[in-house]
Amino acid sequence: MDFKKIKNKKTKFLILFMLCLFILPITVNAKEARVVFNHLDGIGDDYGPGNYYYPRNHIFQNQGNLFDLKSLTILEKEKEYQFCFDFVKLTDPWGAKYGFSLPLIEIYLDNQAKGSNKLFHKGANISFSQDFYWNKFIKISGWWVRVFNPDSKKENILNINDLSFANPNKIENMNLIKKGNSIYLSLAKKDLGSLKNSKIVVLVGSFDPFGYDHFRSLSKNKDYWKIYSKNQTKIDQAPRVLDILVPRAQSQKEVLKGEMPEVPYLRVSAQVSKPQPTLVDYLMPVNKLSIIILLFYLVAIYIIIYKFKYENKNKN
Repeated sequence: MDFKKIKNKKTKFLILFMLCLFILPITVNAKEARVVFNHLDGIGDDYGPGNYYYPRNHIFQNQGNLFDLKSLTILEKEKEYQFCFDFVKLTDPWGAKYGFSLPLIEIYLDNQAKGSNKLFHKGANISFSQDFYWNKFIKISGWWVRVFNPDSKKENILNINDLSFANPNKIENMNLIKKGNSIYLSLAKKDLGSLKNSKIVVLVGSFDPFGYDHFRSLSKNKDYWKIYSKNQTKIDQAPRVLDILVPRAQSQKEVLKGEMPEVPYLRVSAQVSKPQPTLVDYLMPVNKLSIIILLFYLVAIYIIIYKFKYENKNKN
């Protein structure tokens, strides 16, 4: 049947509608993302080992939950992974490029053989378990995203230019957007490697462009720009992280107490995700095939009636 020869607009509409029913499910499912990691974190725990307090500057005061990570979800797509960070509150007092100024996010991934068991820089002041050897390190601020491996050239932590808002280690094939209190980071698979059966450590600190390794310093006294710590641990050995993801059976307070505490890793394992609903799912609660066949017959009947009227008109 030549579509161009069909002059009746109603007939064309019905045919196009039928085609859409077949095409839309394909196009929607082609974009389907698979959840490979989803971990919820408690709300109101951005206090490190339980006794860290915000600096006294007005940027931090009377706010609350400024570094409080609620969850992390990792989606696997055809050519990339998307990291979805959901925070309680994201503010931007310094006008950052990506719309959030205060959190500093670090992700260590163990997804290959060998690797490093030490921090890339010692800014976070934590340690890893003996069976965690990271291969990729992702560092995120409101101004840049950097990806390192154990052999990457380390930044000169005494160089103010490297510690400011510039990005000397810019990564291509990266997309970062902020929506509300969520951060969405997309990275190409070729830059990360497969995350199947990998291990992950997630750290959140307070971003300081002039702090050691971009982490805000701790202080035993209340200060306008430093984090006030009531921890008995020595300042130079105490963790500088405010929030972490821990296994559900463990407590962040217990994990982060002590000198250079050992932060446990979490497992990244593929989960079976439900197919995204298509137009057919929304419109048809009964058997799809039956509906499609019914619509096909309706179109066929309409065409037959149309031809019958056309032939009768010619006879007359």
